[in-house]
Amino acid sequence: MLTKVRWNLVAVAMAVSGMFSTAQAAGEMANSFDAAAIGNFKQAVTIWEDLAAEGDPQAQFNLGLMYHGGLGLPRNEHKAVTLYQKAAEGGYSPAQAYLVVGYQEGWFGLSQDPGKAYYWRGLLDDDLK
Repeated sequence: MLTKVRWNLVAVAMAVSGMFSTAQAAGEMANSFDAAAIGNFKQAVTIWEDLAAEGDPQAQFNLGLMYHGGLGLPRNEHKAVTLYQKAAEGGYSPAQAYLVVGYQEGWFGLSQDPGKAYYWRGLLDDDLK
């Protein structure tokens, strides 16, 4: 069972993630958020796996959140970070922000690396301009 704080973190990240959906996948993405909102994480994961395989960075990020929290599939920080990196490389700002903090603080199983934190921060700043 998720702690309240952990669930709130996932819920906020998913809400922010939902604000950046592409028009092409909007219907599927909306269905996945509806499924996650009622606790049907397996259905949400199935949708995000398909979209992530097609290269959708938002779906990659959301799937990473599911691996990170162990929601709908086994908890796996390594897979979560791999998906965060793919999403960040795809220009997805929330994933870039996760990597900034991850490398800055040594979270998500990442070693502290100020150089990598600086790199992702630079891309994030460019995206937000």
